[in-house]
Amino acid sequence: MLKYKKILPLLIIIFVLSAVPVHARNAAARLPADEPERLTVSEAVKFAVNRSTELKNLDENEYLNELTRDTLETTKRESITESQYINSLVSIMQNELRQAMFSENITLQKIMIEYAVTRYFAAVIATERDLFLYDKNLELSQKNLEIAKVRRELGLLSENSYDSLKLNFDKDSANREAKIIAIDNAYRALNSVMGKDLDVRWELVMDIEYEPLPEINLTRYVTDSTEANVAIKARENDLAVAEYKFLMSRDLGNASELEISATQAMRSLEDAKKNFEEKIISCHKEILNMEIRYAVNLKDYEDMQNQLAIKETQFELGRLTQIDIDTYKHQMLQFEYMMLGQINDHYIKKMQFENPDLL
Repeated sequence: MLKYKKILPLLIIIFVLSAVPVHARNAAARLPADEPERLTVSEAVKFAVNRSTELKNLDENEYLNELTRDTLETTKRESITESQYINSLVSIMQNELRQAMFSENITLQKIMIEYAVTRYFAAVIATERDLFLYDKNLELSQKNLEIAKVRRELGLLSENSYDSLKLNFDKDSANREAKIIAIDNAYRALNSVMGKDLDVRWELVMDIEYEPLPEINLTRYVTDSTEANVAIKARENDLAVAEYKFLMSRDLGNASELEISATQAMRSLEDAKKNFEEKIISCHKEILNMEIRYAVNLKDYEDMQNQLAIKETQFELGRLTQIDIDTYKHQMLQFEYMMLGQINDHYIKKMQFENPDLL
């Protein structure tokens, strides 16, 4: 089940708990009749890691890179001209730099897989909640249509007004298929990354706790993240190779060309660092804005609960109907699900901030 420490104490609504299936707190509607198998994010990540072509390629390329080293050493020893010798040195340097990066690239690829799987989970959950809310709305619309039919028969509603309500209800019923297609597409994307049958359905379990971002020294965090970034390190390696080429080959007649290459590599590195730093700062601001909106919505939800208590009193006094109460509770349920979506979005954005290579 989803854990929402900051929201659940406020969301104990009889209407919600009675209307939503047990597993719907994190997956809403469930289409197949058979009980689906439970699937956690960590289990899905294992499936995706085992299937990952990128990880297999990295493992193979690391092995091939090691084999290449002996060949490069042989080429260096057998060099005849100075140019051949320098080219061999450069190739060996590139080989060593690549070898040093394989471990970091493998780690990064696994982080990217976990991030992708988490997003796929959130997408499935969002589409299933959407269908559940859509069905609840259809139920309310049908009740309103039945009331309208009685009013029409009593002469309190015109035939045209009733026909209009009936037409809208029929359209909404027909559009339900689009919600099912959205769920199908979300599941297919998740199953594809795991290497599973595309039509398999799961009881997805996202164990999430809403935790605001702690206060940090953003300047220091940006500096440390930039130094650790895999893409930045690759640019630094490109610069090191370009400068080494210039240093070793500038007396062979192509100094200008090599100097330009080194200058461009430096410029590329500086641009990459600047863009990366801006992305981290932007991500941090976005998270803080998410948390402000969530806090405001939490307060609004408290107000909605107070309003519900008032409306229920009015219902007991005969001033409101049952359909009025049901409609308001449905609005609260929609608001709750919107906030649960905010929690998922916040969690995913924090994953990016805490693993800036994802930006």
